[in-house]
Amino acid sequence: MERDIDTAVAQTITLITKLTSVTKVDSLIQHAYSFIGDRYRRGGTSTKGFDCSGYTMIVFKKFDIKLPHTSAGQGLVGVEVNKTNIKKGDLILFKGRGRRNRRIGHVGIVISEKGEPVRFIHSSTSDGVRIDRLEFDYYRKRYVKAVRLPELYK
Repeated sequence: MERDIDTAVAQTITLITKLTSVTKVDSLIQHAYSFIGDRYRRGGTSTKGFDCSGYTMIVFKKFDIKLPHTSAGQGLVGVEVNKTNIKKGDLILFKGRGRRNRRIGHVGIVISEKGEPVRFIHSSTSDGVRIDRLEFDYYRKRYVKAVRLPELYK
């Protein structure tokens, strides 16, 4: 009987720890949110203004993950994931503006859970750091791929 109680207590403590512990991904997303409303600035990497890749670079830097300061360069890191497997913490990459532009020209950080409609946080030229949805035509048509950074899960 005493052993059963000890086992139940241990299982309860384990469950509580799992439910209350903040993962590295959760911390990264919280950090990403702290910049909402900061303005866009071409080449920017500070709260005075961010471009899209400068924003993602600075967010990940806090977690000792180094990213290049170009969206195309960030598209070359990590492991590509299928659109149906996109999850919180992944980088999401888009073509540049203009119909003929096929190269990666924009990047954001996914903030939604796997299986939910894909939402991401990014620095947009029009509004600075904000949240958008992949389902919006503008982004859906420009979507290229998503990549996962294994370092985020160590």
